[in-house]
Amino acid sequence: MADELFLIDGNSLAYRAFFALPESIATSTGQPTNAIFGFASMLVKILTDYGPKATVVVWDAGTSGRKDLYAEYKAQRTTRPDLLKEQWPHLEPLVDAFGYRNYAIGSYEADDVIASIVARARGADPPVPVMVVTGDRDAYQLVGDGVRIMTTSRGITDTRVYDREGVIDRYGVAPELIPDFIGLKGDTSDNIPGVPGIGDKTAADLLQRFGSLEQVLDHVADISGAKRQQNLIQHADNARVSKELATIKRDIPIDLDIAHFAAQDPDRSRLREVFRQFELREPLRRLEEALGSADAAAPAPAAERALRARVQEAELDAVRALPLSEVALAMRPPEKADDALFAADGAWRFGVHADGRAVVLAGQCEGPEQLVHAVGERPVVAHDAKSLREIPDVLAHDTEVAAYLLEPARRAYPFRELWEERGLAADVDDPAAADALLLSALARWQRDEIHARGLTDLLVQVELPLVRVLRQMEIAGCKLDTARLAEISARVKAEAADLEREIFELADEEFMIGSPKQLEEVLFKKLGL
Repeated sequence: MADELFLIDGNSLAYRAFFALPESIATSTGQPTNAIFGFASMLVKILTDYGPKATVVVWDAGTSGRKDLYAEYKAQRTTRPDLLKEQWPHLEPLVDAFGYRNYAIGSYEADDVIASIVARARGADPPVPVMVVTGDRDAYQLVGDGVRIMTTSRGITDTRVYDREGVIDRYGVAPELIPDFIGLKGDTSDNIPGVPGIGDKTAADLLQRFGSLEQVLDHVADISGAKRQQNLIQHADNARVSKELATIKRDIPIDLDIAHFAAQDPDRSRLREVFRQFELREPLRRLEEALGSADAAAPAPAAERALRARVQEAELDAVRALPLSEVALAMRPPEKADDALFAADGAWRFGVHADGRAVVLAGQCEGPEQLVHAVGERPVVAHDAKSLREIPDVLAHDTEVAAYLLEPARRAYPFRELWEERGLAADVDDPAAADALLLSALARWQRDEIHARGLTDLLVQVELPLVRVLRQMEIAGCKLDTARLAEISARVKAEAADLEREIFELADEEFMIGSPKQLEEVLFKKLGL
């Protein structure tokens, strides 16, 4: 819904991103970015999938007085991990760059501020629909007419949206009974005690039968199990306090004009700068696909030096007449087709830069194969040589392969990104000729870097010969039984879901199974294994 107001619990999303993604995610210089990457990925998803009326990211600024009510509230939480501390200062500026608003109110938790904004939005004329993005269980009490909850299920962008029926289906109680539900079973994530021995299923059964926490406590004699009765009697005060702790405040004064609140356009230039700074290539790609082309999204960073050369219009015969020295080959498909392997019919534009020459040959040919044949046995520099459709006889360097050796954890190696990151540019009008010139310069830098790291033998003896094998595999292909694969996928997914439910039942709570820290908490601290 494009008219929805999105309210994001910033702390919840940041912690979820940090613990859901490997700590090994970092820039090429070693700066940790797993939380930034996950946070940015969710913001991109919201922008591209929903296009909301407006988005507010709300941050914790206190505990809303809950520690005064119960001193042990959230007492089990350790200080923010160092790797997350290092990334935290970059989150609010990232929100600003998206055109979203950061918001916090002193001494209050984000949940309470969000609930108060929800109340204001639903009371507007006309009422504004709201989507709350959070991982906190107590927020489900906000779900109702015009209010939905989005939560992450696996990873950071695999999400599920809950309406009233969804909450009932998941917890067995209506949204308005979530505080009662937590009052009975507690919440280990916030150190809310609840009643010992009561888990999700028992809490839901009791509330379905009696209607509220107070009614449960009033009818202890009607509940089966002597031990359960004893726990409910002995811990009745804890249950009442737990319900109060889990009840979100909805009356905090809010200085937002909800009725006239509108989304700001993303600052494309700033976003691209931030994404490049933290090497967030996949979120940047998805963002640029949504907002427009990479070229249109923002101007490229200023180049440290512009390469210059004379461009000579030439036929393939001129390429054949070049000295038997190394040449950099660049191809531009007809009609700027997205994929050089499957370009539209028509003439291709080529650029050829011979090593050490101040002239770049540029012209047209029917396809990459013709250029490769014209080059003959000259050593060739290319970017993704497989895209030439025929591997040159002598592949001297592939800038995509070299980039992989230098940054194996990187998700993709677009040619433009690689030369921009090196501060290169070409003061040449012909795009194919410019590519050839940039290719030569990028290859020189990569070779020096690879040599300095002792990777030359690996490149020359293993990686470059493998390019020819990979191309042959692309041509030959392989047969897949897609129907059988779909059956296997469905079966594995169902089995995984069953195992997940079984794990949650054994643990008597839901948690992120893929998080080592949460798993440690459940296995060793809660279950005592």
